Amino acid sequence: MSARPNRGGTGWSGIPLIDDVVGPAIVVDSSAPVVWLTESFDSLLRRASASGRTVVLRTGPEAALTPALRHALGTHGAAWAVRGSDGELRDGRTGVPAAGIEDFVEHGPELLGDPSPEHREARGSVRQISIDLTLRHHDERSVDVGSAIEALCAAVDTCPTRWGTSEPLTSAWDRWVVTQYAKHESPGISTSYAVGDGISATMTAHLTDGVVVETMSAVLTVPEGGTDPGLAGRLLDAVHRVASDVEPVFGVVMQRRGDADHLVRAVSYGEPEPLAVIVGPEATRFLDRRGEWPPVRTTTETFAGEVGEGLVVRFEDGWVALESFLDRIDEDRFLQLVGGAPLDPAHDDGALGAHAMQHGGQGSQGAA
Repeated sequence: MSARPNRGGTGWSGIPLIDDVVGPAIVVDSSAPVVWLTESFDSLLRRASASGRTVVLRTGPEAALTPALRHALGTHGAAWAVRGSDGELRDGRTGVPAAGIEDFVEHGPELLGDPSPEHREARGSVRQISIDLTLRHHDERSVDVGSAIEALCAAVDTCPTRWGTSEPLTSAWDRWVVTQYAKHESPGISTSYAVGDGISATMTAHLTDGVVVETMSAVLTVPEGGTDPGLAGRLLDAVHRVASDVEPVFGVVMQRRGDADHLVRAVSYGEPEPLAVIVGPEATRFLDRRGEWPPVRTTTETFAGEVGEGLVVRFEDGWVALESFLDRIDEDRFLQLVGGAPLDPAHDDGALGAHAMQHGGQGSQGAA
């Protein structure tokens, strides 16, 4: 990344990282093989988002993004533009060709449509499970950010080893320190990232109506399908352990493909497959259970929480079952419950939102 004089007299000239300004788009060029969420890049994303501008990260086709940067781009409505071998631009996440930087402002930041032929299928990808879960911490118990991630990661025998708020992530994983950082940022939103062998995770926390709302997202590398029949049961047991300390509100469990190092490259990993949703006791009252229940192509299991029973809803056929289930949620009341928490990084990187738009869905983007 570099800093050079910018065109347009917008007031952003000379700011480190900025390579060009195209209308409301702020262009950041990188020739690095791996692009990190540095402190300065994180600051630029926040400032641009607050001022209504779109940051466009422009890289070569071989560049890779860290999980933290992927999350930050989604959170702040930023785009990833890849310059192909022919000099043309395409969306690094979806592969859809772009006529220019302006397309990411007018039609993006994630472009929908048919991908470019250069957006090849990933090679050597591995099976991963992503778990995105929003939690409400009990008033009478001490807040412990990160305990949910540890419980879920124990199901696949791994745990974060390093964490931080920008990259490189150099601090040794320590749940107590992560919690102190979140408390220091309160009542504002705190965001921290963690990585380990076969795991990458994002944690946010903020205070709303006197309750700490935590959103965690973990991507776990797991054995290929059929080689670990006990995985689903262990994940469900982990949800039970989480519910004994904090109150789950809503979660989505996905099966996906990704690279073993958890970096995100400008290739197609295929569409993720929804496996289950977790509906906490407080959120179950927002479900419409009239007519056929559970919804078609789903099965349900209950778990005990502090304020009643929650549900784990498993899907027999992925997106059809998920969209059928999301139709049963009172989305507005649900969002009030989590107080505007930044939900679901699966949506942030386009997996849920793009699918809903391509299939005409109305509920996936907001509810997940």
